[in-house]
Amino acid sequence: MDFEQAVKARRTIRTFSTREVPDELVRALIDCAVRAPSSMDGQPWRFIIIRSSETKKSLAEIKDKYCPPEKREFPAGFLCNAPVVVLTCVERAGSYDRGIENGVLATAHLLLAAANYGLTSVYMSAYKTGTPEVADEIRAILNIPADFEPITLVPIGFPGAEPGPKNIKTPDEVIFHETFGHR
Repeated sequence: MDFEQAVKARRTIRTFSTREVPDELVRALIDCAVRAPSSMDGQPWRFIIIRSSETKKSLAEIKDKYCPPEKREFPAGFLCNAPVVVLTCVERAGSYDRGIENGVLATAHLLLAAANYGLTSVYMSAYKTGTPEVADEIRAILNIPADFEPITLVPIGFPGAEPGPKNIKTPDEVIFHETFGHR
């Protein structure tokens, strides 16, 4: 699949088939993620590969516990059915005050790599601004050192359903020239 096909094929499907994702395929996804840009080339990310049903259940419970009311229609329990969940965390010192950006950029590469290999994946934050308890609880479950910040959780698997239609804005709807609002 070429880059444009992977970008256009990437979809969030919260239903996974029971087919396992082989370790070598997870490794190929991480190999793409580590090629993301990072502040001052700090490459601060670390990835925790989670396959344990018990751990996935605990992570889903944390996500649901801190879920804002407007997102409650998307409970996190589906991540329990993902064959693998990848947590991206970043080392504070190597992030140069850009930890979230560094982690999100690596995660974006991971999401596109998953699409390239015919997998589905779901972007989930592992932190919540103003609510450090989310990251703290995830840190405790996964034994993440205090000098690392959990950034994202990404359930990954082969799709168990076809994606529904998605309304994508056209470039003409989102492009301005020289100043905001000037078409």
